[in-house]
This record gives sequence, C-alpha cells and structure tokens, in this order.
Amino acid sequence: MKAQVRPQENWVPTKDFLPLILGKDFGGELKAEELKKLDLFEKGLANELKREDTIEQAVTKIVRMALAAEFGATLIAASSARPMISTITHGIMHDPQLRKQALIIVDRFAHA
Repeated sequence: MKAQVRPQENWVPTKDFLPLILGKDFGGELKAEELKKLDLFEKGLANELKREDTIEQAVTKIVRMALAAEFGATLIAASSARPMISTITHGIMHDPQLRKQALIIVDRFAHA
C-alpha cells in the first residue's frame, strides 16, 4: 500500500504545531525571520525527503536542512560538518522522543 501525500498549500506554521515537533512553547506567532527559516526548512524537506529513504537517511536530511536553514548552506557543504551531522543524527535516532518527532516530520514532507 502506497503512502498518501497530503497537500501542503494553505498550511501556516503556528505556535500550536511547533511545540508538538520541537518540544517547546512559543509565546506568540513566529517573527518574519523565523518564518523565513522555517519556510526554507520545509521547502528543502519537501524537495529532499522521499518515501523510500531509510529512517536514518531521512533523519540525516532533516538535520542537514535544519542546519542549512539556520546557519546557511555553506556550513553543511563543508566536509568538516559531516561528523557534526552524523552525531546529531545518531542522537535523534537513539532518543525515542526525538525519533518520534523526526518520524512526524518525515510523514508530513516525504514524497514518492
């Protein structure tokens, strides 16, 4: 049975959704700069995550997109970033709560 991809148009991140994923509360709506970073993160995930990725591959892509959105693509392009990405991915994979949050993100953004 093939997974169904949900439409993403008209979805606006709010303080109601992010605590579920990020595990923290936001005092109000996101600021313009935060929305820009979140939009970059989401677009990157929508382009990169595929249903046939292993969980580890998907989590690595999530980590790379998060770092690129927050600090810029040059950070993740550097070969010296590989150990950092690997360490973060390993931490997410071995923490039940973080792994669950990552799987929610994969379910939301992975495509065929």
